[in-house]
Amino acid sequence: MSDLRSENMAVIARRWPALAHRLAGVEIPATHVVAAAASGQPTLAVGGVPLQHLVDPVADAERWARGIVDRLDAVAAGRVVVVGCGLGYHVEALAARFTGAIVVVEPDLAVLRAALAARDLTALLGRIELAVDDDDDGAPSGERTLVVAHAPALIAPGNAHRRALQVWQSRAARSGLRLKVLVVTPLYGGSWPIAGYAARALGELGHETHLLDLAPFHDAFVGLERFGARRAQRRVLEAGFCGVMAAGIAAAVDAVEPDLVLALAQAPLDAAALQAIGKRGVLRALWFVEDYRVMTYWREIVPHYDYVFTIQTDACFDAMAEVSDARLAYLPCGFDPHVHRPLLLDAAEQAEFGSDVAFVGAGYRNRRLSFRRFLDLDFKIWGSDWGGADDLGRVLQRRGARVDSEDSVRVFNASKINLNLHSSTYHEGVDPRGDFVNPRTFELAGAGAFQLVDQRALLPPLFAAGRELAVVESAAAMRAAAAHYLACEDERLALAGRARQRALAEHTYAHRMEDLLAAVIGSAQERLLGRSRTLTVADVARDDAGGLGEFLGRFDARTPFTIDRLAASLTTREGALSEPEAIFLFLHQFDELYLREQRL
Repeated sequence: MSDLRSENMAVIARRWPALAHRLAGVEIPATHVVAAAASGQPTLAVGGVPLQHLVDPVADAERWARGIVDRLDAVAAGRVVVVGCGLGYHVEALAARFTGAIVVVEPDLAVLRAALAARDLTALLGRIELAVDDDDDGAPSGERTLVVAHAPALIAPGNAHRRALQVWQSRAARSGLRLKVLVVTPLYGGSWPIAGYAARALGELGHETHLLDLAPFHDAFVGLERFGARRAQRRVLEAGFCGVMAAGIAAAVDAVEPDLVLALAQAPLDAAALQAIGKRGVLRALWFVEDYRVMTYWREIVPHYDYVFTIQTDACFDAMAEVSDARLAYLPCGFDPHVHRPLLLDAAEQAEFGSDVAFVGAGYRNRRLSFRRFLDLDFKIWGSDWGGADDLGRVLQRRGARVDSEDSVRVFNASKINLNLHSSTYHEGVDPRGDFVNPRTFELAGAGAFQLVDQRALLPPLFAAGRELAVVESAAAMRAAAAHYLACEDERLALAGRARQRALAEHTYAHRMEDLLAAVIGSAQERLLGRSRTLTVADVARDDAGGLGEFLGRFDARTPFTIDRLAASLTTREGALSEPEAIFLFLHQFDELYLREQRL
């Protein structure tokens, strides 16, 4: 071991003993090559990609650091996370100019080992925090953070640095950066409840969230049929109605002044409204939770979004990239643990909702054909659009009425086996080209319910077949698996339990919103950091030494410090109020009175 390595490792051992133990067993592979630059300083290349300037790495690092300091000053960040260590030139230059906290993230331990052997980094190691894993975080939460990447690391072989960049951007999203988000629902349909779940998750992550629920307008939209217009005229009426909705959404944007508008699939936002929102400086994101091959209206709207998140990948990205410059990212559905959870049902609920085998959902063609195989079992179907399926009529519940989320979860919990056959209008059973994973997969797992699900191309990274979910490749296999698992309760319960653990660990809507915001912040963090942010309860409590701090201690630290939010918690409070509580109620009532007079 060289003297340089010994001195550097001594600092590592003192500050991060566990990391020192790991580094001791790391070999530097042949792909990591240390050479000399034209100026004589050592350089490192990984897989042929140089991580420093090949002529003068010191001068190049100083130019990089000046740019980063300018960005830090512009957004008033007190902390910077640098993804990619290289040989440390750029971090040294930054440390010489920036007095705030610096966290260096280096997921490739061989790079770190090479740096320790090539240069004297003892002073730098004493100044920075060092992270090598996703669960390392060396700085206090709540501090405004700028996350930057050392660009050469992102183009080196492998994807570790890109993953690390997304993880740390996600941390910035839920730490020092709080956004104001307007979530827009569709009028109806499968994405309508997802909008509510997403809004709740964003709020729980500490962001100021406004849900624009357009479901009350659905009846009016359906009421257009009363005019008896012909098809062409009906389309004109529907377009006009959606135009009014779009104008209303734009008005809501003016009222809320959000940083981000997040629209769910089929939200009534047309090109004109999206362009108007963009001109207001608001970021626009679409979560397209539908099959792009079936629902093709995306061609008219995705060109007007800044970000588009989809539940499909490669071919979907290629198709959308042909018509849009929006940033595209994969974002599967999830579940809301407040809704999709294990329930203790009483005897009456178990009798009403329970059966050996159940299905909750709409009556698509492949389901009508496949579910005939289950008629010899204790089988119940719940949901709408089963009209004309006479052979299934005797197992259809509530005459085909739509089932709300609460009753769906009761069915999930009451049934021994829940069928989860993804819909298809042109196959008789399992779609051989099926790729995306439907929300029901995550919702059943979150509820701790056992499910039989058909094979999907994007399912394996989400759940393990045979360990967490029972996955089948055909309708016949689904019927055979149902017979097997009805006879094997212990095996059934074990799979359901492991699926719930995986869902809670990785697949809540909070996880999805963290990923969504990480993607947004990755390209717009300085723009977002530059905007004034709402004070939180933690911000105020930290600076208050009196009774107000004690009052604020009952709230989640991320709660926005607003009169409305705090006063609402006092309206149902029994007993005498403390002085700070009484002041908040007085201010709230005064504010309400003033606003009412202004409206009059």
